Amino acid sequence: MSWFVKISKIEKLPARLKNLYTHRIIRTTGFGLLTMFGPIFLYELIGLRGTILIWLIISSLYFLLIPLFAKLFKYFSLHIFLLLGTLCAAGYFWAYYLLAQNFRISIFFLLILLIVFNLLNRLFYWIPYNVDFARFVDRYHRGRRISYFWIIVSLVGIILPIFSAWMIERFNWSALFVAGILVILISMIPAFFIARTREVYTFGYWESLKKLCSKRHFKTNLAYAADGWQSGIGYFIWPIFVFIILDGNYMQVGGVMALIVLATCVLRYLTGELTDRMDKKRLIRTGSVLFSLGWVFKALVSSALHIFLVGIFHDFVAVLFRTPFDALTYEIAADQGHYVDEFSALREMSLHFGRILMFILALGMINYVNLVWVFVVGGLVSLLFNLVSKEEFVY
Repeated sequence: MSWFVKISKIEKLPARLKNLYTHRIIRTTGFGLLTMFGPIFLYELIGLRGTILIWLIISSLYFLLIPLFAKLFKYFSLHIFLLLGTLCAAGYFWAYYLLAQNFRISIFFLLILLIVFNLLNRLFYWIPYNVDFARFVDRYHRGRRISYFWIIVSLVGIILPIFSAWMIERFNWSALFVAGILVILISMIPAFFIARTREVYTFGYWESLKKLCSKRHFKTNLAYAADGWQSGIGYFIWPIFVFIILDGNYMQVGGVMALIVLATCVLRYLTGELTDRMDKKRLIRTGSVLFSLGWVFKALVSSALHIFLVGIFHDFVAVLFRTPFDALTYEIAADQGHYVDEFSALREMSLHFGRILMFILALGMINYVNLVWVFVVGGLVSLLFNLVSKEEFVY
């Protein structure tokens, strides 16, 4: 049976999970228009230091505000927060649009607007989404469900980098951002039909920080901080690095990234099956070691061919450990019972604490050493994925 036929099994998902999937897939498609080119746009507008500083501010504010915003969950169904977060995501694209249009508005003010909408998008969206996914997914098929999601996203993602580059070159940046706004708004339609759930965040502000730093949960929180560290490099530093190597050629950037996505689609399904049948810790251990080498290889690239070959290798090993790592994370979350929102909040804090440290290091490296050392350090940090432990999280 071909893997395209196997993907059709997603139609048998329960309605509550199918609605959540449909919403997230459309939303991710909208963000896919910006994933590679958003950092590049800011890089051309305010330079490398300014771009990294923007993301440092966002991650720092998000880290500090998570325990406060989580207290709001008791007042409304979580799908309301998903809708508010998605609306703020559209506002985030709108801020990009205003920057691209060169209106007679202070760039500083527009960057503040971008920071605010990005921050609110994260605060309203990610914890409710992770809580709902942990609640809705079948515990025996988490790896497969995660695999299905990323296969569909990857299939769409094959054309997104090329489409984004074409929009920029054929029209302009503004057209790309308008397209993103429309897709993001469309994703709100299935979100209205997501099953109603509520959570009560029971930790106080200082208690949340204390739990984050506790010895009992230290290793797993460190693994999630490592995840935030390396994903920050992948989302915000790597696109700019590729853009510089390819001499600012948008179509070449889009084409290379599309080929990399195409070459790794099948692997997502295969690792989803492995995750449900094999020991997750073994897959994470093997994949994280190879993944750390991928960051080192990325520090050595100097051409489009290098980017393509190293990109395929890195995505391959990322699939090898990412699916079991995510499946284990949702397994831990689901096992928390009524503490699932507390676990999700602490995980988000850990992720962004790792990003904060990475951005600070990157700013220092710009001033004193070559930025490629960010990738080397990212390789070392990636080894900390192995510290994730299901046994640590019993409240």
